[in-house]
Amino acid sequence: MLISIRDIYQNPEELSKLEKIKVSGWVKTFSHKKKFIKINDGSTLDDLQIVISQNNFFQADLLKKINFASSLSVKGKLVLTSEREQPCELKEVEIEFVNSAEESYPLQKQNIPLKTVRDYPHLRTKTYYFLTLFRLRHSISKSIHDFFHQQGFYYVPTPIITSNDTEGAGETFNITTDEEEPFFSKPVKLTVSGQLQAEALAQGLGKVYTFSPCFRAEKSHTTRHLAEFWMVEPEMVFADLGEITDLAEKMVKYVINYILDNNGTELKKIENYDEENKKEIINELKNIVISEFERIDYTRAIEILKEKKENFVFNDIKWGMDLQSEHEKYLCQHFDNSPIFITDYPAGLKAFYMKNNPDEKTVACFDLLFPEIGELIGGSVREDNYNILQEKARKTGLDINNLSWYFDLRKYGYAPSAGFGLGLERLIMFISGTENIRDTIAFPRLHSKLSY
Repeated sequence: MLISIRDIYQNPEELSKLEKIKVSGWVKTFSHKKKFIKINDGSTLDDLQIVISQNNFFQADLLKKINFASSLSVKGKLVLTSEREQPCELKEVEIEFVNSAEESYPLQKQNIPLKTVRDYPHLRTKTYYFLTLFRLRHSISKSIHDFFHQQGFYYVPTPIITSNDTEGAGETFNITTDEEEPFFSKPVKLTVSGQLQAEALAQGLGKVYTFSPCFRAEKSHTTRHLAEFWMVEPEMVFADLGEITDLAEKMVKYVINYILDNNGTELKKIENYDEENKKEIINELKNIVISEFERIDYTRAIEILKEKKENFVFNDIKWGMDLQSEHEKYLCQHFDNSPIFITDYPAGLKAFYMKNNPDEKTVACFDLLFPEIGELIGGSVREDNYNILQEKARKTGLDINNLSWYFDLRKYGYAPSAGFGLGLERLIMFISGTENIRDTIAFPRLHSKLSY
């Protein structure tokens, strides 16, 4: 039976009692001189050392084939080595050579520059950095599902193919087929958000969330944008702005606590990946979970920015302007480099579905800003007045015929609803200290590039 390296390190004493065990993996280190091999199978960040004894090893010709990144299966006796750095190693081995790596393999070095690795998305998990990062992505995703399950939310699917542009920004991917006759009766797009459909489902289920890919044809080349990304979008009825911001704060802290409790090895690996530029990730995360996220409205944020407007590139600070990345980062710095909720933005800056405040100038919404990341979450109370909602959609330039089903919700016992959207990759950026969002997803989609 094949045993994972993770299981070996979790149960070394029990497995050492067996006559032989079998493991498989990829070669991470191979010393012809010292006669040992280290392999990794992806189940853990720790490699397993394979010791080759010249006295009882009869596969000398096979050793000539083994090189860095080749794949092997190995049978041997697990021996405890408590006096050494590793707790155990495999001896008296029989090696089954599976496949070699050609000399042209581009990722030969241990700590190859990330800029180079980005050119080979299909090979990235063979490096320790991306093996670590994608293990973190898995744990973050799991903890999000766990959180909403504990909070009584239902996980619901929302469509990827749609006729709606939820945000009304026009940055959608259109879908066509090779057939002369259209497959659908109207133009179709890839979804930019599952929020509208989640809102409909919440009208019967009460509390729902969707966790799915979204697509935006935004021709951005920054380190913070992707054309394809994953969104977490909870929706709950009979909720106000205070309740939905509390839920967002609670969720983020839950996820961070989960990672601190379960992925300390991964965090330490990333902290020390670059010996010359070590990061302080763990302490920063611990500070986040014990802090109280500041809450200010948009008008107060503008007042704070005006006091330091000479420090900004976009320095024409006035009410009604859209906050730029530099403004968002400064606001976090202003509050001791902590997360901050900005609420009640001008209606003209936000989507049509957000509920008007009594002042008729602002809407009941929020953005959660995070240090170095900027906007992490955006949410709002949804407009519950049929006529106001339809008029706001019309002013945005949306095809209201495509949204008739959404307006109809207000006609049939609509319960006031609120929700938010979290960009998964931006959360991964913050938790891992990653500087480029393209590193947080296996096969990043961005403007002008599509190789996979």
